[in-house]
Amino acid sequence: MQALDATDPRQVGPYTLVGRLGAGGMGAVYLGRSAGGRAVAVKVVRPELAEDTGFRQRFRQEVAAARRVSGAFTAPVVDADPEGALPWMATAFVPGLSLRQAVERHGPLPVATVRTLAAGLAEALGEVHRAGLIHRDLKPGNVLLALDGPHVIDFGISRAADESGLTTTGSVIGSAPYMSPEQALGDPLTPAADVFSLGSTLAYAALGRNLFGEGAGAAVLFRIVNTEPDLGDLPAELRALVAACLAKNPAHRPTPRQLVAHVAQAGHPADPDGWLPPAVATEVRAVRAVLTAPPAPPPMPPHAPEPAPVDQVPPGLAPSRRLGRRTLLGLGGAVLLAGAAGTAVALIDRGRDDGASGKQAAPPVRPSADVQEAVPLWQNRQVTLPCAQLLSLDGAVVGITTRQAWAVGDDGKPTWTLDAATTGVTFALDPSQSSPVAGFDGHRIQLAGIGGMAGTGGTSVPGGMTTVLLAIDPTNGKTDGKVTLDQPHAAGVLRFAGIRGGTAYVIGLGQGQRQDGSNVWAIDLAGRRTAWFHGEGALLVEAALLPGSDRILVSSADRLKAIDGSGTVTWQAGIQSFGIAAGGGWFLTPDKDGALTALDPATGKPTWNAPGITIPRLHGSALAHGPDDSLLYCQWTDSDGDFSIGALDLKSGTPRWKTPLPPDGTGTGTGRYGADLLYADDTLYRIGRDAVVWALDPATGKPRWKYSGYKDTDPATLVWTAGSGRVYVAAPSPSILTALPSKVS
Repeated sequence: MQALDATDPRQVGPYTLVGRLGAGGMGAVYLGRSAGGRAVAVKVVRPELAEDTGFRQRFRQEVAAARRVSGAFTAPVVDADPEGALPWMATAFVPGLSLRQAVERHGPLPVATVRTLAAGLAEALGEVHRAGLIHRDLKPGNVLLALDGPHVIDFGISRAADESGLTTTGSVIGSAPYMSPEQALGDPLTPAADVFSLGSTLAYAALGRNLFGEGAGAAVLFRIVNTEPDLGDLPAELRALVAACLAKNPAHRPTPRQLVAHVAQAGHPADPDGWLPPAVATEVRAVRAVLTAPPAPPPMPPHAPEPAPVDQVPPGLAPSRRLGRRTLLGLGGAVLLAGAAGTAVALIDRGRDDGASGKQAAPPVRPSADVQEAVPLWQNRQVTLPCAQLLSLDGAVVGITTRQAWAVGDDGKPTWTLDAATTGVTFALDPSQSSPVAGFDGHRIQLAGIGGMAGTGGTSVPGGMTTVLLAIDPTNGKTDGKVTLDQPHAAGVLRFAGIRGGTAYVIGLGQGQRQDGSNVWAIDLAGRRTAWFHGEGALLVEAALLPGSDRILVSSADRLKAIDGSGTVTWQAGIQSFGIAAGGGWFLTPDKDGALTALDPATGKPTWNAPGITIPRLHGSALAHGPDDSLLYCQWTDSDGDFSIGALDLKSGTPRWKTPLPPDGTGTGTGRYGADLLYADDTLYRIGRDAVVWALDPATGKPRWKYSGYKDTDPATLVWTAGSGRVYVAAPSPSILTALPSKVS
C-alpha cells in the first residue's frame, strides 16, 4: 500500500482514506476507515468515466447487483454512491496475502490447504453467479488468503466495464494462463468459464506454476484451446477435481455447488481456523497487523532531531529509529517479511541499490513536469477493444482484435469493419497482449492469423489449423488475397516481424514436423507463396529485420539465431536478450541490465556496447529509429529511479546527446516498468511509468507536450501508434481510442 499523495482525496463519503491500495483504468482503490474504525476498501471511479452517463448508469446497475453478492468467501459491498461527483463503492476490507504472493514466496500449498481453497472459491463463485454476474478474471492475484479462509476480490467494478464492450463476442478480457477456451476464442461466456479458471488457479496453488505453461500470451491461449493439460504432477487427491473443472466443453464442467459437495465427500478440508501453512499464516498475521493498526501519530516536528543514518551507526549497533506504520506503508514496491512471532522484521525495497557496489552517482537535475497538456482531437468509445495492434495509415488508424479488424478515419468515425467470421481466420489469439500481427506493404495490409480454428465461422483448412496471411485493402477493409502455410504442425502467430524487399516475415507456433516449438515463415508477397520456412524446437519470442537486407535475427529465452534470405541459420549465440532490434548495419540486443550490444550481422561478433538503457516493457519497444539509419533513440535509467532520454550514434554506440526527463509518477503497473518509444513526424514519443504520454523534441529531448488522460493506468495495457501528424492510443479499461496531434500550439 502507498501513502496518499497530493492528488488523492482524503475523504470519500463517510470514510477517511488512509492509504492507496492500487489503481487501474477504472479508478483507484483506497484503504478507508469509518468513524467507528471499520476498515473498508473504497473504489473511486476516474473523473473522465464519471462524466460518461452511459458508464455511470452501468456502474449504478452493477452496484445494485454486487450488493446481492454475500458470502463468507467474497468481499461484499458495504456502501456506495453511484450518484456522487465521483462514483464510489466500498467493500469489506480483507487483510491477507494474495495466492500468487503466497506461492511465489513459500512454494506450492499442501493438499489439505488446496482442498479448503477449492471449497471456499467454489462457494464464492456460487454467490457471484447467483447475483447474475460472471467474474471473468479469477486468478491467483484475485484470491486473497486470510486467516478465516480464501476470498475472491475484484468482481464489483469489473461488470460495468464488461458491459461497455470489453467482453462482447469477438473480444477477449482476462489473464491468459487462467482463461477458459471459450474466453480465449472471444465467444459468449457462461458461469462455467469461471469454473475453468478455478481449475487453473487450483493447479497453480498445488504446483507452483501455470498449468498451461509460460511464454507469449498467444502461445498459452493456443495450448488452452487445443491441448489437454498434463496433470501428472498434481497430487493424486486433486487430479479428478481439477480435471473436471478443465473440461473443454463448458457443459461438462461441474457447478460450484457440485465442487463444494465433491470436496466434502472426499474428506474434511483443513480446519478453517488453521488452514494455512505456518509460514503463510505468519506473514498474513504480519500484514493484518500493519494494515489494520490505528492511524500513525503525526510526524515529528521539523526541529526534532533525526536519528543517525545507518552508515553512521557504530558497528554492532542497530539504528535507533523504529519502523512505524507510515514507513511500512509508504515504501513503494516493498515486501513485508514476518518473523516467528508475527512481527515485521525486514523490508526489502526491490528498486533500491543496497550500497554494496559503492555510492551511486548524484541524481540529475530534472526539468519540471509542468508542460502543456495536449487536447485530444477526438475519442472513440465504440470500437472493439482490446486490440493486439494499431496501424497508422495515411490519416486513418486500423485496429486488430481477435475477431475483427476496423478502421477509424481522421474525423474519429469508423470507415470499415472486417469480421473474422467472413474470412475463416482468427486475427489475434491474444489481443490483451499487444504484439504486431500485421504490417503495411505500401498497398495492402498484410495480416497474419490462424485458419481453420474452431469458432471462426470459416471453412477448416485441410489437415487442421494453419497459419494464414491475408491481404486487406486499407480503403474498404475487403480481403484481396490469401497465402496459407503448407506445414502440418504450424499454426498460430506470435508476431509479425515485418516486411523487407517484398517479403513478409511471420513468427509462429509449431516447428512443422511436431506441434511444439515455433517457426519463421517468409512469404513472397508478389508471388503469394512461401519463400522459405524454418522450424525451431525452442519458442521464439522476438525478431528483428536488418534494414536493406534479407537477414532476420530471432531470439528464444536464452539464444539468438541469425537467418539469411534462404532460411539458413548463419550463426547462433547463447545470449539472453530483452527487446532485439536492428539498425545502422547492426543487430542490436539489450541484456537484462540494460547493456545494449551491437552485433555484426554476418558473424554475430560484438562491435560496441552502450550501458544503462531501460529495457522495453512487455511487447513494447525500448529503441526508436530516427529519421535515418544513423541514430537510435533510447531511454536510460538514472540513479534516482527516473529516466533520461537521448540519441545513440549507431556507428560507434556513443550518445550524441542525453538529457534528464521530467519525473514520472509512481505508476500502477503489475510488473517491472519498461521503456516504450515511438518516432514519427519529427517527434519522439514515450509512455511514462504512470502512463502519461509525452511528445519530445527529437533533437534535444525537451518536452513539447504531455497527455495525462490515461494517467495511473497500467502502461502495459496501452496500445499505440503514430504517423500522419497523429498519435493514437487505445486502452481496454476504460475502452477508449484517443487521437492526439503531433504538435500543439
